[in-house]
Order: sequence, then structure tokens, then C-alpha cells
Amino acid sequence: MIYEISNQPKKMETALLDNAVSFACNYLKLDTNFTIEFETIKNYQYGFCDYDEDEAIITIAKRLSPKNAIRTLFHELVHLKQYTDGRLENGSPLVWHGIAIEDVYENLPWEIEAYQLEALMIKEFYS
Repeated sequence: MIYEISNQPKKMETALLDNAVSFACNYLKLDTNFTIEFETIKNYQYGFCDYDEDEAIITIAKRLSPKNAIRTLFHELVHLKQYTDGRLENGSPLVWHGIAIEDVYENLPWEIEAYQLEALMIKEFYS
């Protein structure tokens, strides 16, 4: 697994980010190359994951504290794992286990899983 960082905020220590990426990739058994971009994004968004077979980009809001940025990174790495496993597929709507699903955000199965795993990883990472 190789990752690159773009536009890293000064408040985000490289060692913390490296440790978080290593921890999450081991936890999720994720072996995919990706880029982490810190950008100014909409106020209601913390981050998102763009994936296709050629490229994976995780975007994280620059405004976040380091701890919330790590939480968001964990959440988006779960989505990357879902994509690489083939459980989540791009489309409009998104496809989960071969079924197109449209629902409110809180009910989307890939989001439910991402929030559950994010919470477990945060607890273990900071303990």
C-alpha cells in the first residue's frame, strides 16, 4: 500500500497521519494505493472517497481538528475497502452488493458500516 498526501494542513502532524493510515489499513486489511487530499469542502461535509479502478482519492476537510480528520480518514478508508472488495459500486444511485439503493443518508448500509467501524477504530487507535 502506497499513499500520497496533498495539501496537508500545518496542524496535522505527519507522524500522526502515518500512524493512522498504517493502523487503519492493517485493521481493514486494505492494500490499495490512494491519495489523501486536504481541501476546502462544503460545511456539512467532512470528507468523501472517490474511487475507480485507476485511482482512489480520499478528500478530507481542511477545517477539521486533527482528531476529527483522523476519524474522517477512518470512515473514508472503510468506503475505500468497500469499493475494493466490490461490495460498493459507483453509480447513480450507488450499488451495494449488486443492488441499487436510494435512501436517506443515515439508512444507507455502507454508511452504517462505515460509522460502526470508524467508532471501533477511533477507540482502539487512541487507547
